[in-house]
Amino acid sequence: MGSLSRAIDYSNPIVPGFSPDPSVVFVDGTFFLCTSSFHVFPGLPIYASKDLKEWTHIGNALNRQSQLSLKKAGTIHITLDTGFPLVGTLGIVAPSIHYHKGTFYIMTTNTDHSGTYNCANFIISTENIWGNRWSDPVYFDFNGIDTSLFFDDNDRVYVQGSWMLRRDKQPTATIKQLEIDITTGKALSEAKEIWTGWAKYDTEGPHIYKVDGYYYLLAAEGGTFEHHMFTIARSTNIWGPYESAETNPIMTADGKDEYIQNIGHGDLFQDHDGRWWAAVLGVRKQQDGNLGLSRESFLSPVDWPRGGWPVVRQPRMNFTREASLSMVSHPPLTAPPFVEDLYIRDYDPSKYRHTDDGTTITLTPSRTDFTSPVDTCTFLGRRQRSLDSTASTRIKVIEGPLGKNVQAGLALYKDPIRSAYIAFDFATNSLVYSIHNSASGLSGRISRKVIGKVEESQ
Repeated sequence: MGSLSRAIDYSNPIVPGFSPDPSVVFVDGTFFLCTSSFHVFPGLPIYASKDLKEWTHIGNALNRQSQLSLKKAGTIHITLDTGFPLVGTLGIVAPSIHYHKGTFYIMTTNTDHSGTYNCANFIISTENIWGNRWSDPVYFDFNGIDTSLFFDDNDRVYVQGSWMLRRDKQPTATIKQLEIDITTGKALSEAKEIWTGWAKYDTEGPHIYKVDGYYYLLAAEGGTFEHHMFTIARSTNIWGPYESAETNPIMTADGKDEYIQNIGHGDLFQDHDGRWWAAVLGVRKQQDGNLGLSRESFLSPVDWPRGGWPVVRQPRMNFTREASLSMVSHPPLTAPPFVEDLYIRDYDPSKYRHTDDGTTITLTPSRTDFTSPVDTCTFLGRRQRSLDSTASTRIKVIEGPLGKNVQAGLALYKDPIRSAYIAFDFATNSLVYSIHNSASGLSGRISRKVIGKVEESQ
């Protein structure tokens, strides 16, 4: 490896709470990780690390409303071919992050369900990832999701993606590829099928890596639940034919007694010394079957013998691996102020005012609530990062257009179908607790009158 190394302890998840579909690129001594963001704004969070242990949220690639609209990023509730229900939120899904000749690129899809399942694929770029200023989207035509870039040695640029077939019967998708002009988004070839997958079940999340003269094509298959897996194929020609590995699936928790379940959809990358790693989606399955903080980003070592197939180790909550001393004892990176703040879809900035020290926020109420399938409501949130979390707030009502006809408080928000809140109703002087899950039918509301005077500001 060429440099001093020692055994280093690592822990998972590397990015906890609402961080699915990780993609990683390593540039000039820093690892950068990007995840899906769906219907919340700002979108496409960027995390940075010097050592793969401490990750800092340094920015969001979609941070200007002029870049795109999330207005139609609703939530679908459908029945899968297995007969099980799927509740899925649309918006920004499955990004892939890349670096080529001084420029960072993110390729992703803005999905919505306005009558049909629409997929708007695009590329954004920046030369300064620390500056938090990414370009406007460059759109390109692709009938699917999970698009990824590959820059070949001859500077030709290729897109691989999960080409949609039908959602109610397997196979639902196949992997297609086209050559593209990275500047304009113009297709330089037709989209051609290069691999149907190994399991041929929800074949998604493709990435290509060129190693030892082979083009390796990684995919996620089996659906994003208990049958999720990594599969891989390779070819000496980027257009194929691709040969499936005899060792497929190269990673899965299906049928295994593992705490980290549903593992799949991720990325392979190298560190300072050429060691391979995987960043993967997974969930921490609790004893009661609850999935904790839903889909999170996990790190796992990869062994890749020369001329052979990669071996992705099972993700563990804690593990040890030999690593370069250059990855040890780095000072923590600094997160920009308010970088974690989240809003629902196309929020109205005029409804939110922060004091300079960030301790007080003035919110203007909206007439819509969490159950609105589109548009937005007045909501300022953060991703829940720990299974053991506490949140508190102090609220006052200020006379405005709605008078005292206002509810304000704390909420747990997933999407229009799933939310819960505790709030004070200033019109009735009542404390309200509400839970809403239209997918399961577990919805209810309790209201209790408050006895005594409630502090107000007129």
